[in-house]
Amino acid sequence: MKSTLKQLKYIYTVLVTENISRAAEKCFVSQPAMSQAVQEFESEHDLLLFERVGKKLKITPQGVELKKELAVFLLAAQDFQDKLSELKDDKRGKVRIGIPPVTLSVYFYDILSNFMLQHPDIELDILEVGANRLINDLMHGEIELAVLIEPFDNELCKKTTLTESTFSIVINKDNPLSQKKVEDIIELKDHPLVTLNEDFQLYDVIMTAFKQRNAKPNIVFTSKQWDLLINMVRHNPDTISILPTPIVEQYANPQLVSYPISLDRNWEILLVERKTLSKTLSNKKFIDFVTDWFKK
Repeated sequence: MKSTLKQLKYIYTVLVTENISRAAEKCFVSQPAMSQAVQEFESEHDLLLFERVGKKLKITPQGVELKKELAVFLLAAQDFQDKLSELKDDKRGKVRIGIPPVTLSVYFYDILSNFMLQHPDIELDILEVGANRLINDLMHGEIELAVLIEPFDNELCKKTTLTESTFSIVINKDNPLSQKKVEDIIELKDHPLVTLNEDFQLYDVIMTAFKQRNAKPNIVFTSKQWDLLINMVRHNPDTISILPTPIVEQYANPQLVSYPISLDRNWEILLVERKTLSKTLSNKKFIDFVTDWFKK
């Protein structure tokens, strides 16, 4: 029996996660069904994709090679489906784009509303989740475009810088630390930090900045809601947060002190597409509209 596209997606997800349970969760199937899919695929093609070491899976050289080939194949298959959809009805297109809530609230509320008014024939399907989730969905072909931040490097993708800003520290004015300027993030290593969670690239940027200083941040709380973090700092003088400066400026409050702080890089916003993306009239109009908007 030849493998279906759905089965190949299952196999690829297991190869990426190297975990049956996690792959089953991502594909919305049961763990036994995912295990059976792997066993049937290995048997059908006479391949050994994993070595079972106790309860863990260790990918084999055959598995590593197959993962590379499947990544290219599945992206091409998704792009082909996108093109078919565009050809099926050239009067009304659709663009699937992922935008982190933080970036959406700062920059894209105005962009999206203007685009929809100028192109009522194009439907925008917006996925609002953290950037790390968007990277996964982009590479699996679930979305056509993703708005991400640096650092991002993938040989299968093309990235365009849209704009950049800084990060800012947010401190309650009743916190003794507000009486001085923090010159380096290392000074915060013993202070309780509240940050965006692991779905967001900012979490990785903060962790990397501390790691480069051979230190570990004292993160006491994470959330996907930046307004919650700011309000926590406003009502609890012991907590501190680090967020993109444009977000902080939107929530200026007399109880808060904020100013830019270096995380060894700026908040650089990217528009990312797969190099294999089939350009439709709809996604091309959207890409051109967004890039032109930031050039103004």
